[in-house]
Amino acid sequence: MSKMRSRAEHVGHGVAGRGVVRTSAAPAAVRDGCTIVKRRPNPAAVARLGVLIALASALAAVPSWAAPNPVAGSTTAASEFAAPLRSIARSGRLPGLRWPAFPEFRAEVERLYERAAWQPMWLRDSRPTAAANQLIARLAGADSLGLEPADYDASWLAGQARELATVNPTPPAAMLARFDVGLSVAAVRFVSALHRGRVSPSVVHGQLFIPRAVLAVEMAVDSLRDVRQQGGILERLQPHMRHYQLLKNGLARYRTLARDSTLIPIVGMPRLVKPGVRLAVAPRLRRLLEATGDIEPGAPRSAAMDSMYSPDLVAGVKKFQLRQGFKADGVIGSGTRTRLDRPFSQRVRQIELALERFRWLPVSFSTPPIFVNIPAFRLFTFGSADDRENDMLAMDVVVGGSFDKRTPVFAADMKYLILRPYWEVPMSIMRKELGPKARREPGYLEEEGMVLLDTAPGGGVVAASSENLHRIGNGVRVRQLPGPSNALGLVKFIMPNAHDVYLHDTPGKAAFEKARRDLSHGCVRLSDPVALATYVLRDQPEWSTDRIRAAMEGEDNHQVNLSHPIPVCIVYATAIARENDDVYFYTDIYGLDQELDHLLVKGYPYPK
Repeated sequence: MSKMRSRAEHVGHGVAGRGVVRTSAAPAAVRDGCTIVKRRPNPAAVARLGVLIALASALAAVPSWAAPNPVAGSTTAASEFAAPLRSIARSGRLPGLRWPAFPEFRAEVERLYERAAWQPMWLRDSRPTAAANQLIARLAGADSLGLEPADYDASWLAGQARELATVNPTPPAAMLARFDVGLSVAAVRFVSALHRGRVSPSVVHGQLFIPRAVLAVEMAVDSLRDVRQQGGILERLQPHMRHYQLLKNGLARYRTLARDSTLIPIVGMPRLVKPGVRLAVAPRLRRLLEATGDIEPGAPRSAAMDSMYSPDLVAGVKKFQLRQGFKADGVIGSGTRTRLDRPFSQRVRQIELALERFRWLPVSFSTPPIFVNIPAFRLFTFGSADDRENDMLAMDVVVGGSFDKRTPVFAADMKYLILRPYWEVPMSIMRKELGPKARREPGYLEEEGMVLLDTAPGGGVVAASSENLHRIGNGVRVRQLPGPSNALGLVKFIMPNAHDVYLHDTPGKAAFEKARRDLSHGCVRLSDPVALATYVLRDQPEWSTDRIRAAMEGEDNHQVNLSHPIPVCIVYATAIARENDDVYFYTDIYGLDQELDHLLVKGYPYPK
């Protein structure tokens, strides 16, 4: 596969929801330190992101199959195939398929048959090849990957293959061509979906620009004709991240649960259940928690336990609540009860949507990345390209509010961090909050460690006079000096991006005690900024954890450049699998799963 195209494919993936990143219109809290600013992305900066994948080399060992597929011995003359194959391929339409039109892949299908000299790719002696039958079986199992088998006409192709395998005399060339092109269209759609997802992330989100090697789809499909290589090729097209594989395993488990209609609902569950109370539905609850893996199945219990909300059930409910992103208090209130009774089909769909989002990312990263998952309110770093949890740094975060302060989904390279940063107060906060408050409360700015600066060229610090207070946001701006009460805390991590979003410390530690933490104005607050600073400076031994702490508690504002950029991906996934087989589900706080689901239901051609 040495002819892979070299240009980068830039795809959008922000979370403003409809391609728009809005500036907060609501009053901003002083201690937040960040609002989202709408700016045009810098293509040059995008192009420098160090997350290019290497699909070309991954497929290099696969034979190119440049020669036409042999049709020797066929009772249908080879020359008869060219016209019907060319007619279907060039029309971009094949009636009879679930999605007959394939304009988005017409060029790829044409190139595919040009490589085959306009002869069938999936037939030998007018019968489906072993590779064709194997590929059809894989299409029929596309649901195991979070895809829809009907999108690839798996049933129709299987029926056609059975008919062609037994029919006599030899079917006309037009019928054979329809099957052959139908399988090629399905293969092109399947390969593309596995490699980059079905819907372009820019349609769902704002702006995520991750350079990706553009796959020569027709060459990958051509290589699927080697029955021995087919499985390996399809695996290499998908993300190589371990947690993507774990999520596929989780999908299989939850499909099994969805088929068991006896698990839910739990009829007769009281409105409020606290530990130790009598609970007539205890056996049903225990069976459900065993099925979801929140209680070890088969544990010994007494007869009394079947009528009580016993300690083992409380422990199981706490684990269940933790996996839902709830406060794990063991109390079954309305929220927990609703989740317990939610159909497993909804969980299956959450996993399918998360797998789609995984496929928007590069197949692999050149440098271990940092991920922030917005609905989970968590940050993860990796010690290596193999994302094993033992090598992972994880911490709680606070993200943007769900109404009009959303944290955008995007990718950028972290370049440096600033110890004891200044906070240049955003315009919206100056005008809507700080200015009025400073005029009402003399001494407020001084108490908060804030100074006024003249915005004129060469302007410096000015007195907090009545005149200057009335000019805040109009010729006078506000800066907060470094220190423990600074809204950005004692360190911020800079990854230049179009949204002016960054990661930072915060003096407001109480927010991390909440289960739901969409409380900021767009930037990401960190629960353990020292650990992240130690991680990003791990290849600069002079910056030990002790030195980082000392600099944060010192007097000077200090910038530390990273020795190499680190990819940061702000992502949105409401389903995540763990190495212990637990699957965590989170609330769709921005409604973006709902939007993606709506687009996928429409089917091909998916919006690009």
